Amino acid sequence: MRLLFWVQSLLGSGHLRRALRISRACADAGFEVTLVNGGPPSPWPAPKGVRILQLPVLRAADAAFSALVDEDGRPAADSLWRARAALLATALERTRPDLVLLEMFPFGRRAFARELEPWLAHARNLFPRLRVAISVREVLVRKTNPDRYREMAERANRLADAVLVHGDAALLPFEASFPARRLLSVPLRHTGYVVEPPPPVPAERRGILVSAGGGAVGARLMETALAAHPLCRLADEPWLLVAGRHGRGETLGRRAPPGVTVRGHDPDLPAHLAAARVSVSQAGYNTVAETLACGTPMVLVPFAESGEDEQTVRARALAAKGLARTLEDRDLMPATLARAIEEAARTSTRGRPPIALEGARRSAELLCRLLECGTLPCDG
Repeated sequence: MRLLFWVQSLLGSGHLRRALRISRACADAGFEVTLVNGGPPSPWPAPKGVRILQLPVLRAADAAFSALVDEDGRPAADSLWRARAALLATALERTRPDLVLLEMFPFGRRAFARELEPWLAHARNLFPRLRVAISVREVLVRKTNPDRYREMAERANRLADAVLVHGDAALLPFEASFPARRLLSVPLRHTGYVVEPPPPVPAERRGILVSAGGGAVGARLMETALAAHPLCRLADEPWLLVAGRHGRGETLGRRAPPGVTVRGHDPDLPAHLAAARVSVSQAGYNTVAETLACGTPMVLVPFAESGEDEQTVRARALAAKGLARTLEDRDLMPATLARAIEEAARTSTRGRPPIALEGARRSAELLCRLLECGTLPCDG
């Protein structure tokens, strides 16, 4: 079974991280996997059985997604689009896929229709038995124009044979952020969250972990956490601030008081997450899934700039189930963050919550079934 998996990160690295986990599960299930990466090169090695094909880079110019730019920050030129199209055509000829998996599109990445629609038409002409599936996270960013939802549904019906939603319908059903689900004729299945198995959890948790994820945002959360430390009743426990790969760590580290460690990147972050009394973070998909897998009490400060409400929807759903404390960005101050950490620390830790967290393995199983049967039954 040959799988060609297209993924396009624009701002952070969460989409690529999730795609790599699904790719590894597919390789373990017997697929030959080629992961086509259209965003910045992967900071992680390719899993065993997975080949990464790097396209010329396109990314968002800023957190408002105002434009697409190349890796040097220049506006995306037609020559770059042509180079990407040529590599995608070559990938089809070399891999001869049985299955194409698209990450987010058409439920996101609308600007890439110019790339994907002709490529998929060419693929269907070359390989009439080809199957196409869509890999999408459980929450979409809200659209102000309701016609956009209809457009997504029509494209999915026309282009795909199945939609895999990487979440748990009991926590956040896809229709909560995609009101046009009734217009989907293509089968849709929730897979559970895509997350690595957690490291061992110690008998006694200790310390506060504050992390900003792999994206270019989160500086305000780091600054506020540093200011919240002396105000918090847990200031005598060790605090670890993991500021991300964007140069904040060194500046914060120079101002950190005793008991607070600041790092730009920490390869042992999963172990620290499992051992922490409280995790403080934004509400990105991967961070939330990893924290749920560890059963660590969490304080979430969702990213909500420029109309982005994906993280807010996720954080509120978790708070409604008693699985997180949530601070909206407008309420983020040192004193309020200190209180939220104290409240989260009083949460009894009963182990992993009853949320489906086998999304990578389940995705691989469903893709195998799609190839065997040509379709999938819908949820329920």
